[in-house]
Amino acid sequence: MKTSELTKRISGPSSKAWAVGDRAFELIEQGEDIIHLGIGDPDFDTPEPIVNAIGSALDKRKTHYSPLAGEMKLRKQIAVHANTLYGGGVESEHIAVLPGAQAALFSSFLCLSDFGDEVIILEPTYATYPAVIQASGAKLVRIVLDVETDYQINLSKIKSAITNKTRAILINSPCNPSGVIFSQQNLNDLAKLCDINNIWLVSDEVYWSLSYEEKHHSAYSQRETRGNVIVVNSLSKSHAMSGWRVGWVIAPPGIIEALTNLSQAQYFGVNQFVQLAAVKALKDHKSPKQFQKIFRARRDAFLSKLDKSTILRYTQPQGGMFVLVDVSSTGLDGEAFAEQLLDNEGVAVVPGFGFGPSMKYTIRVGFLTDIPRLEEAANRLVRFATSLLP
Repeated sequence: MKTSELTKRISGPSSKAWAVGDRAFELIEQGEDIIHLGIGDPDFDTPEPIVNAIGSALDKRKTHYSPLAGEMKLRKQIAVHANTLYGGGVESEHIAVLPGAQAALFSSFLCLSDFGDEVIILEPTYATYPAVIQASGAKLVRIVLDVETDYQINLSKIKSAITNKTRAILINSPCNPSGVIFSQQNLNDLAKLCDINNIWLVSDEVYWSLSYEEKHHSAYSQRETRGNVIVVNSLSKSHAMSGWRVGWVIAPPGIIEALTNLSQAQYFGVNQFVQLAAVKALKDHKSPKQFQKIFRARRDAFLSKLDKSTILRYTQPQGGMFVLVDVSSTGLDGEAFAEQLLDNEGVAVVPGFGFGPSMKYTIRVGFLTDIPRLEEAANRLVRFATSLLP
């Protein structure tokens, strides 16, 4: 039977980026010694007080439909959190709760863009972005950032890509996969550019808590351009709650109303008990700081071992939980390198083609296990790369 054109728009090359990781999970099930550094899921347990909060919510029988835009307690607590991050001015009417940041992105672009529109993304880009944008029928416009500038925003390239069909620009900082943190000045300038051209700036900030040398920067911090900025965030990384599936959008009330209507048509709200546990999570300021320290130490330990290689190059990640490694000097592209690395050394990484065509000769490695295992993974990676030299 025939399927819709939508199924084609969401199944491009990036959707195959996780194949090596899937095979790694199969090998782990078979008892193989595999170090899996491919999936961006913090390896910590959700803090116990948050887990207990969901039990309390269930005891109170909070198992019914929730308001479509989210439980008011949670929306108010998100506003408190956002006002700390962005310097005030956020109210509950600016917030919609969704089942994870991925759903928030997908829903936002269904409400923002349509057939014939164009959406600009910055490459390297997260692997799900093409499907998220193209699902609405919009055309993807890629801006390839320069490794020489550590993948910082290139405003002139973006300006030249804007047309009368441009509907939005999607950014991610701290960035997955590169670990770059866009400077506040660049973000401010980009927000002004969007304001002048009457286009949306969608800012994916799920790694906000994993900023290392600098504090978190956001285009939303500039109040005069907030009317064109939409923020997507979640608790997945900051509180080790990836499986709980709770995220949110901060946007002008008109967008929140559209997202609420879409919720009614699509999933009819996020479950009550998870939302009430999320309130508890947002009051927990200790765990994000602890997780940040752990990931920073892991980054430093892994890279110190990776530095023993004379042929593998990388851009120092300033945030997030990944490093993007250039493997071009080995003679293999990222996909072949990742497949053979798994076969020969038992380390699973993500080939770079999922992050855009220009990333073909890279791999993404996550700091997703304890330091001794990360150091062992780095040693294996260096050994494998060295073995490829003539």
